[in-house]
Amino acid sequence: MLFILYSGIAMKHSDWLRLTKEGERLCSVLRQQGYQCQKQPRRLAWNVTKAEDSHTLTYLPAPIASWTVLPNQETPARKQLMLLVRNALKQERLETLTRQSDIQKPLDLTRPWVIIRLLNDARHYTVARFYNRQDAEDHKRVLRRFMRGAEFEVIFDPGDE
Repeated sequence: MLFILYSGIAMKHSDWLRLTKEGERLCSVLRQQGYQCQKQPRRLAWNVTKAEDSHTLTYLPAPIASWTVLPNQETPARKQLMLLVRNALKQERLETLTRQSDIQKPLDLTRPWVIIRLLNDARHYTVARFYNRQDAEDHKRVLRRFMRGAEFEVIFDPGDE
């Protein structure tokens, strides 16, 4: 796992890449509103200008862990810019949630043998599906070895015909 030191705090490289893409998407929204954005090298920051106003859009790491606009002055231009950033972030999160809820894995009826994990409150969830019972039993044996406190069962689920 690769870590990057950002503002004195270690950050995963995958988080760095995700935040860089998020910053670029924010800048594309700002460009549609007439702002000019220029990425600062080796930082999660962009110089944002419109007319005479110049600000810096930056990501503040933990414990704040959010996007902000600097300098932190109560000016109408900064308030407008922060409003655009917040709305863009809300819209992006809504789109992400709808994309995740729309994607459902189809039930693989070619693999009728299922390992389920039994939970305390009479619920269960599917761990894996297999072509034959022996593969399912072997996998269940391995799961029991590594997860001693969990209860697993192999069932036959032909699906609705």
